[in-house]
Amino acid sequence: MNTPITRILCITMILSAAFSRSFAQTRPGANALQPPPAGITVDGDLKDWGDSLRYFDAEKKLYYSLANSKDTLYMAIRIIDRSEQTRILHAGLTLSIDPKGHKKEAFTVTFPLSVTNERTWQALQMQEDTGKLTEDARDEEVKAKLTKLSQIRVTGFKDVESDMITTANTYGFKNAIDFDKDGNLVYEMAIPLALFHADETAKTEWAFNFKINGITRPGSERSDPRNEGLNAGSPRGGRGGGMGGSGGHGGRGGRGGGQRNNSGDRGSDHSELSKSLDFWEKFYLAK
Repeated sequence: MNTPITRILCITMILSAAFSRSFAQTRPGANALQPPPAGITVDGDLKDWGDSLRYFDAEKKLYYSLANSKDTLYMAIRIIDRSEQTRILHAGLTLSIDPKGHKKEAFTVTFPLSVTNERTWQALQMQEDTGKLTEDARDEEVKAKLTKLSQIRVTGFKDVESDMITTANTYGFKNAIDFDKDGNLVYEMAIPLALFHADETAKTEWAFNFKINGITRPGSERSDPRNEGLNAGSPRGGRGGGMGGSGGHGGRGGRGGGQRNNSGDRGSDHSELSKSLDFWEKFYLAK
């Protein structure tokens, strides 16, 4: 019977179904993080993560994983490209997090921190331009550098007294970097969720930015004055002094008897070293 009441009921049912579908689309689904592997350890070894990392950024060609327990956020990334490896070792990788999902750098963690002096800058240019270092020589250089990487820069965390801390900090930040047997750079991080002071974390989509920082030439306008004195040993302020190690294994295995995977190399133009590379992704946290 086609009466006004019947028509109103039909319209109400249609609107209700449309609202239900719209609400369902905004709830955590395929873009929700998974819990971390059982017994996970932040040590610069991806064995805990299984056969492969969960996510892939097609534009930047980077494999990575994000996961969270009820207490901790975990991140892992594998870097194949030689230039990107060099940039991370000399300028660090920054993970930025916005618990409100607005793609703002509300919280950032950068590791490792290192000073590139003029001599190092010139050496990096020469290596990129001429390929002067052999694979074995480069492996030895990297191993020596890994043992010295201990400093972390954090921003946005009100519970942390200084933006410069070390891998021996008492706040719960964990960072580790190493190379696997195929010559890929492996990077892991863990951050206590309590430090974000975010309410109802599982109900809000979080935004994450992965950034491989470009190497800044000493004396340039882009040079960060906060890096001054890094080579002196200990950071300014913060808890947990001392070097604390890189958290990795000093370049475990070097080349591992195999050849480096250079399929991702992007040429020998040293200007690549000064370029930053980043991408954003959004996820709901695991409940």
